[in-house]
Amino acid sequence: MTWRLAANVRLSYKGDMRAPILPVFTMLAASACAPTPKPVAALKPLGPCPASAWKPEAPPPTASARTSMVLLAVGEWARYGRQIIVYPPSGPARTEQQGVQERDAPERIRDYWKSVGKPDLSGLNDVPWSAAFISWDIESAGVPRDQFCPDARHTIYVERMVERAGRPGAAFVPHHPSERAPQVGDLLCASRDGGGTTLENLDRGPGHCDIVVELRPGEVHAIGGNVGDSVTRSVFPLDESGFLSPISARRFFTVIENRLP
Repeated sequence: MTWRLAANVRLSYKGDMRAPILPVFTMLAASACAPTPKPVAALKPLGPCPASAWKPEAPPPTASARTSMVLLAVGEWARYGRQIIVYPPSGPARTEQQGVQERDAPERIRDYWKSVGKPDLSGLNDVPWSAAFISWDIESAGVPRDQFCPDARHTIYVERMVERAGRPGAAFVPHHPSERAPQVGDLLCASRDGGGTTLENLDRGPGHCDIVVELRPGEVHAIGGNVGDSVTRSVFPLDESGFLSPISARRFFTVIENRLP
């Protein structure tokens, strides 16, 4: 354990100036004997994307992978009854339209879980399935696994995107929210449940991502899974320049640029 006694600390005493010396040295000796905290173990490298035998249930809806991502997300949103949640610049989010809940469509959620190698899970297991939904969507859009590696955790596939962005031809490029105004097809990702994931701190903590499907003046619409226990269209505020406005309900740490054709 290292310690440091600030040089600018001033002690004033009345009477014998030698009085405080013994307590100070006793304190320093105790500090020197205190156990040294164990360093936090470094995260193991993720390695290559694991192989998978899972295949999408249908061909991509269009020749454009980016457009297919959007159309697939909108199609699933419609399947779940078009639930809408609006996040204002301040105050709590509000549900404007209620959709089908996960317990009422458990087998469709099982389809999402299959894309990340967990076919035993469904909408009845009370396990967050939002990353499985995004993985199902992107792989169903025809995006190859060397560009996107499906995973049951958002921050894992985001970490792989960050690594891949440093090489030529990257399809997904993460940016700080202050550096990228969202565009249709982009991913909006936030840390959640007290997590501290940032682009500088890829700690594989809890997170959530949605796919941008529409831009309107002052707002961006994005679709994600397991939002209000459904596939939900979330409406987030934009500032005058078209960038995400900070909101307490979603701590966005990246806007992932979609460079797919």
